[in-house]
Amino acid sequence: MLFSPKYKPLFRAMPDTRYTLVKGGRGSGKSYAVNTALCLSTYRDPLNILFTRYTMTSAEVSIIPEFSDKVSALQIEDHFRARATDIVNLSTGAKIIFRGLMASSGNQVAKLKSLQGVKTWVLDEAQELTDPDLFDTIDFSVRTLEAPNQIILSFNPTDVHSWIYERFYKNVPEGFNGVIDDVRYISTTYLDNRQNLDRTLLRQAEKMRLADYDKYRNIWLGEWATLSEGIIYKQWKEISLNDWPKNLPCFYGVDWGYSNDPTAVVCCAYDIDTKTVYLREVCYQPRLLAGHIARIIYEDMEAWGVSREADIYCDPARPEHIGELRMNNLCAMPADNRNKAGRISYLQYFSVRYVGENIKWESERYSWKPDPKDRSRYLSEPQDGNDHLMDAINYACVTKLRYLGQTNTIGEG
Repeated sequence: MLFSPKYKPLFRAMPDTRYTLVKGGRGSGKSYAVNTALCLSTYRDPLNILFTRYTMTSAEVSIIPEFSDKVSALQIEDHFRARATDIVNLSTGAKIIFRGLMASSGNQVAKLKSLQGVKTWVLDEAQELTDPDLFDTIDFSVRTLEAPNQIILSFNPTDVHSWIYERFYKNVPEGFNGVIDDVRYISTTYLDNRQNLDRTLLRQAEKMRLADYDKYRNIWLGEWATLSEGIIYKQWKEISLNDWPKNLPCFYGVDWGYSNDPTAVVCCAYDIDTKTVYLREVCYQPRLLAGHIARIIYEDMEAWGVSREADIYCDPARPEHIGELRMNNLCAMPADNRNKAGRISYLQYFSVRYVGENIKWESERYSWKPDPKDRSRYLSEPQDGNDHLMDAINYACVTKLRYLGQTNTIGEG
């Protein structure tokens, strides 16, 4: 396989920056180039490489065969031994260690932090990691004195709301190749890899180019999308507090927070004539007890003239919290939380107006999860994160509107 000259920095004997970002669209050959460079780098010193994906159920089945193919193509298979969770270079002892960042036990990050002798950390499919704090935790732990450390992110770009874009690309020209500060940027497309692609793939690219040029730019040219294709609530509109309908009855939604996650409370109103849902952010704070939440809701009711008998639809996962709200004489009840994808789709077709900066922040990022087998398609489940107020809204509005017998048809509001 012939590599684009743009990948040449991956094969340097010594990295010239701590961070190397390999951004490319479908068919760009970035995974093949990165993995081949990693295999060859194990000849230079006995230090280890940590290769991660957000999820990796079985490295022996999912990723090690890919590396074995690269080793065979280079005709150096006699120098390597593949095991269940790593590949060892027998001549130097250097290992490529495969791990998932997320595990069902919940302690995968602690295990990663304890790994010793890691020279290079590779985050493959980096767009799947939505938590920059987790990235920082591992980044800070990759420190060795024996050789310069390197962090490699290989990914397909999503949209401009991504933390990767915010941190590394906000002021970088699209398609840039080169070094800025301590970051090396490598940007490629399928056009840089045409010699290795079959005609079927090239026809797929051309078909999308003619049918949906914006999608083509994101999927095939690897450009950052201004609005993710998978954004769920694209038609919501922000209003001012002066536009809040004071003559409509209100109801509330609550998503319970924990030590780090915020408790989200939203006040809702529904105009049955125009089929318009109104949303107003009430609370978005972590580390709140149920008694504090009750007081916040009471204060909001008093400030906005909401009836003390207003329904409050809560995440049913914490029945003890619901009970405490009831002990405070609030009409709290468990929300309908069945079939999350169906509930999200139900609300998707109402006209929605909202007030609140956190509603704005979450709604602009709340998106369907991409299909890992075909990034141009989406699964019927939302991405993790950016969902505390979205869940509170969903609990309240879907439960209430279904109770009222409302169909999801957009009105003229």
